[in-house]
Amino acid sequence: MGSARILEKKKESVDALAEIFNSNGVYLFDYRGLKVSEMGSLRRRIKALGANIKVVKNRLAIKYFEKVASGQMAVGRELFQGPLALAYSNEKFVETAKVLVEFEKESKKIRIMSGFIEKRLVSDKQVLEVATLPGKEQLLAQLVYSIGMPLRRFGSALSSPLTHVVILLKNLQDKKEKEKGGNG
Repeated sequence: MGSARILEKKKESVDALAEIFNSNGVYLFDYRGLKVSEMGSLRRRIKALGANIKVVKNRLAIKYFEKVASGQMAVGRELFQGPLALAYSNEKFVETAKVLVEFEKESKKIRIMSGFIEKRLVSDKQVLEVATLPGKEQLLAQLVYSIGMPLRRFGSALSSPLTHVVILLKNLQDKKEKEKGGNG
């Protein structure tokens, strides 16, 4: 009776991994040497983005990948060596990678091993490349700027001749007033 409950719990844990690995960005990192307070600090930084961190048992992750091996995410056991944690996000997976890379540089106690971006296995170097990309908000700001600048220049180009005409008319008026004042 007890072993059936344990097996059911493991099956649920494997199924829960499906939700994690279906995220747009999943990053595997070795957290050996990280103090509980440091892990808490990393979790808070990741949570602030709306992302999560989960420590996984390698056996369960291997079971999950054996279960989905026929799909597009077939990976080997060599990926799951030593204590691993997963940082994952759907919306802000670039920002999540940035936080992990920053934390790795600051603490020197975690090591990014690899990751999955849109369900494709990527190396640690590719995770570093993702971390250099601009975030969603920055890309939107650049898009708005690139759309707005030509419109602003177009508006200036249209108003420029009118401005010159107004200046010319003002100068002509001043000249006429001087001539009136000098003749009268």
